Amino acid sequence: MPISIQEIKEHYDQYGLHDLSGIPVEEYRQALDDGALCWVDHHGFLRSTLSGEIFATNREQLDALLEHLEGYRTLLSNPPGWMSEESSLL
Repeated sequence: MPISIQEIKEHYDQYGLHDLSGIPVEEYRQALDDGALCWVDHHGFLRSTLSGEIFATNREQLDALLEHLEGYRTLLSNPPGWMSEESSLL
């Protein structure tokens, strides 16, 4: 069953994720820790919190997913300084 726009809005409201492009990395990490994007179910499957879709069912699949996501690194921009954890290290 497709997820409605209302369900997405409610999910974002629940986790305070209204604009990912406007939150500092620290807040993004907290959202990840809170299970806003994914979680591991009682079968040990990595699932989407919003849709329940299974992303990986074992460590090798997770490794493959991480490798795939790593390939996106060069396609994404660096965050602005105010948003970056690295800027606080300077």
